[in-house]
Order: sequence, then C-alpha cells, then structure tokens
Amino acid sequence: MCPVTENIDTAADIETSAQNSISNPESVFSEGDEESYVLGYDERVYDQTNTSDPVINMERVRTIRSLNSDIPDKFSGWGLLSAIGCALTNFNTWGANSAYALYLQEYVNNDIFPGTPKIIFGVIGGLTFASGLIFAPLINYLVGVIGIRRTIIIGTFIQFAGVLMASFSIRIWELVLTQGFLQGLGMALVSVPSVIIVPQWFKGGPGGKRNLAVGLVTAGSGIGGIVYNIGMEPILRQHGWEWALRTQAIMCFVLNIAACFLMKSRNDKIMPIYKIYDKDVCRTFGTYVMMAWNVFTMLGYVTLMYNLGDFTRSMGYGTEEASVVSTMVAVGIIYGRPIVGKIADIIGPIQTTIIASWLVGLFSFAMWLPCKNYATAIVFALIEGSLMGTLWFTMATINGAVVGLRKFGIGMSMSWVSVGVSGMISPIIGISLKSGGPASRTQYRDPAIFVGCVYFAAGLCLCVLRGWLISRNKLAANTKTEQERLEVRVPLKDALVEIFRWETHRV
Repeated sequence: MCPVTENIDTAADIETSAQNSISNPESVFSEGDEESYVLGYDERVYDQTNTSDPVINMERVRTIRSLNSDIPDKFSGWGLLSAIGCALTNFNTWGANSAYALYLQEYVNNDIFPGTPKIIFGVIGGLTFASGLIFAPLINYLVGVIGIRRTIIIGTFIQFAGVLMASFSIRIWELVLTQGFLQGLGMALVSVPSVIIVPQWFKGGPGGKRNLAVGLVTAGSGIGGIVYNIGMEPILRQHGWEWALRTQAIMCFVLNIAACFLMKSRNDKIMPIYKIYDKDVCRTFGTYVMMAWNVFTMLGYVTLMYNLGDFTRSMGYGTEEASVVSTMVAVGIIYGRPIVGKIADIIGPIQTTIIASWLVGLFSFAMWLPCKNYATAIVFALIEGSLMGTLWFTMATINGAVVGLRKFGIGMSMSWVSVGVSGMISPIIGISLKSGGPASRTQYRDPAIFVGCVYFAAGLCLCVLRGWLISRNKLAANTKTEQERLEVRVPLKDALVEIFRWETHRV
C-alpha cells in the first residue's frame, strides 16, 4: 500500500512488512538491461498522483531478483517455525506487559509500598513499556553487530532478571529499576529484532502470504494479554504479587528461549544494512508529523490500557472482574487487528487509522464517561481493544510512504523513540488525572476526556500527513530515486489544500 517494490536489499524491506501493513507491487526489469529497474507505484495508494513511472538504477539487481524468487513463502519448515517463534516473543513481551494493570491495582489499592506516591507506579508502568524502545536505534545496530539470535537471548535473560528481582523488592526504587527499567530493556531486546524475521520467509504483494503470516504473529500479543491477565490474577489473589511475578518471569524465560531456537533469519541471503542516523530523514517534514501522531496515540493508548482494570474496581467490582475487563482489550486485539488490517488494504493505511483514531476518541466520550456497570465496561474494552492499537500495524506502512524503503530503518527508529518517550509518560499522566477521594467511577472522568482528546488530535495529525504525502508525491512524480523524492520540499499551502481532497486518493 505504498509506492515501493518488493525487491529491496535492505533491512527496510524486512521491517516495513513486519506489522502486517504493506503490500508491495511487482517490479519490472526492462528487456535486455538488468541494470534498469522500474519502481511500480501502487495505484491503490496514490491513484491519480502517479503521473509517470520513475526509472531507477540500482546496484546488485541480479542479487535482488534472485533473492525475491528464493523466498519460500510456505507455512512449512523454518518459515512455519519462525512464525511460531515470533508469535511466542509477542506473547511474552507485549502480551505479558499488559498484566502490569493487575500489579498496578495491587500496589496502589493495598499500599504495598507504604508512603509511595501513586505517580511513581505510573513511572514504573512507563519504564516497563518504553525504557527499551527509546534505545531502538542502538538495538537495531546491535543486531547488525552480534546477530538476531544473540540479541534476543540477551534480552530474554535481562527480562527474566528484571521480573524475578522485582518479586523480591522491598523498597520502591528497587521496583523501579527491576520491573520498570530492566524488564522494559529486556522486552525491547527481544521484540525489536524479532519483527524482521517472518517477512524474510514470506512474499508480499498479490499472491504472497506475508500479510497473513505477520497477522498471525501479531495476534500473539493479544493471546498473551489474555493468558497473563487471567493466569496471574488468581496467583496474585491467593499467593501474593511476589509469586505472580515469579511465575510470570519463569513463563516468559522458558517460552522466549524456546522461541529463540524456533526462529531462523535469512540475513545471509538478504544482507540487510543497519544505519542509525540520516540527515535527509531528519529534515523531512512528514517525519515529524508522523512522530506527533505516534506521541498522541501512545498518550491515549497506554493511559487507556493501564486504567481500565482499576476503573472497573472503582465501580465496586472485585479484582476478578477487573482482570476480565483488562483481558477483553486483548480479545479485541485478536479479532480487531485482522479486520482493520483488511480495511487498510482497501482504503489505505492513513485513512483507516484516521477513522480508527476518531472512533476510539468517540467511544471514550460516549461509553467510558457514562459507564456505570460491568457489562458496559466489557463492551467498551472489546471495542477499544480492536481499534486503539491500529498504530502498531500501520506505522510501518506510513513510515515507508514517508521516507522510502532504502532509509526505512532510520524512520522506524525515530518512530520507536517517539513511541517510547510518550509511552513512558502516559501512565504518569493517567494516574495524575485520576481524582482523589473514595473509590468512584467519577474519578476517571478526566482520564476519559484526555483519551478522547488525544486520539482526536492523532487523527488530525494524520490528516496533515495525508495532505503532505499527496502533495509531495505529485511534486515528485518525475524523480528517479527515493533519495530525490525524499529531498522534495512541499509548500505548506499545497499540503493544506490536499488535506480536503478525499475523492480517489487512497493513502
């Protein structure tokens, strides 16, 4: 769904497809000249904006052509095993992380660490989510130095150590360093490298199975959210939060080690390039609009994810009911992401994400604010779970459209940093907005309004980005390389005008 080809010899091609978002049009080699390479623009994305097909001279064309034809694209052998392994890493990183909502309730409501301000527990949640992601550029570079498997193994041990040591914490600063920083760093070292593996085994574009494979892999986080929320709740209730953490640490360690040996990359054939910084990407206006969208989305996403359980308790229900509501978010992920992803294939990732963002904001106002009972909370969690994480599988597609595939890794690194920073402060904001006094659903009036507003702002950012992309691609119609297209400067007036052109542009 972006103007790129499938045959790219950089890590960008791998990572772009990792969130189940990109379909790549086929490339055509001119007869008798293998050094001539045509970049086919996908008409489903830009429709009338592509007035010509730019011809690009690229190195190692024979290698690229051979590489594409050698992709197995089969749910068998190492391709199937790698998909299972990557699903397990999602299960034990982002899926396990969603269980922090249970620990947050325990720490706050039972005064586990006496005298600790509630905001500190928000800091822990932010660190768990984001302390590793802000180092994504360095993690990506580390993969290039020591390899994917070694990086994931290191992350597995760090995650295990962090969660296990957290169970022995007696002072709050120990919990911050262990369950917060160490666990977050370990999760990033596991998840960031693993996203590049599955697309190496499955082809994109018409007839390819890459989208299906990545969709199944990303469902692992939803399944993990269900298992860890429902599984840890009775352990926490019967044996205490310490044993819940120890159980989680052991489960994540064993399954991540198993996943690591199930996965196998094809880096020896693909030969990806790893780079941290590029001045042209940093000078591109679209990069910063994209980062603003990431920030607004994550401010709402993490606030909503971490507070739904405690909101249920504030209505007078117990820990078990709160755990079920948190689990319903994960259920929404499982059924919602494939459906939304299919819609994005039809109408475009940016337009799909705009609609999803505004729907999340609308339901925050229409259902969360007036919510008074358990049934409404469950329905709200199912709806929001299916829509609020659209960023995770459209971010890669949008990055590819903004910076191109050859420098895609740099753009993704900047996006990861913005996701990490905003994810770190989101729990703090959520706890700060919760009003004091006796437990009551009205305590969450301000968080609900906040979530609705930031998701609306996220949609507005994408409207600006959409106008900029349409205008940029019109101006860059005759450019011959991605680098030239990246250097095109778009007048602000042109971008603003294109925001309101919805006719046939499916961006």
